[in-house]
Amino acid sequence: MATPVIPLYNFSDPKNYRFTLDLARKELAAGCPMEKAACSGCLFDSSLSAFNITMLNHPFTISYPAGQVKYLGSELEPHFVFQLVMLHYLNRADGVSLTQSYISYRLLSGGNSYDAAFQKRAVQPLADVFGSCPEKLFAAATLLGGQPYKKNSVSGTLLYLFPRVPLLYRVWASDEEFPAGANILFDSTANHYLHTEDLAVAENVTELLIQIHRTLA
Repeated sequence: MATPVIPLYNFSDPKNYRFTLDLARKELAAGCPMEKAACSGCLFDSSLSAFNITMLNHPFTISYPAGQVKYLGSELEPHFVFQLVMLHYLNRADGVSLTQSYISYRLLSGGNSYDAAFQKRAVQPLADVFGSCPEKLFAAATLLGGQPYKKNSVSGTLLYLFPRVPLLYRVWASDEEFPAGANILFDSTANHYLHTEDLAVAENVTELLIQIHRTLA
């Protein structure tokens, strides 16, 4: 197994999100694990009573019914934000097929309300760090399973947050007329798998990409 680049902890304190995390675990416990696995594109290991879920090319397990998230083969856990979003993914997934049609955050359900914060926290840092050399984004993303993407006039780096939640990262360099820019696009089915507020976890992915870039520099 490759060395993980996602930070792992003995315990990630959920702080004010403890109640929300407990609610997500209770919802998981109340559902059928086989149905949740089928709808989310994950596997459920009945012998271990645990889901196997891949996040950003890293393998994790989620125990059932307790809902404890661990890095595969260890007692370590990711940041509580990622734990919460993993649980919400299993609870919300309805199995709808991806369209491979990508939309901006503001076009998600209620996305316009969160978009200013999303641009500031998730998108602008991409332009600031990678705008002078967009290919370095792909170099960092490969450690998270990133793949080159090009369809018609749209190109970028495709990351799979979860099996059915692709994130399309785009960065372009400045030219004589325009400054460097960036965007993060979502499959048009994204809200079938996560609430728009949960999809703001892309800002954590941006932070991770920047951290990886700095270790590679």
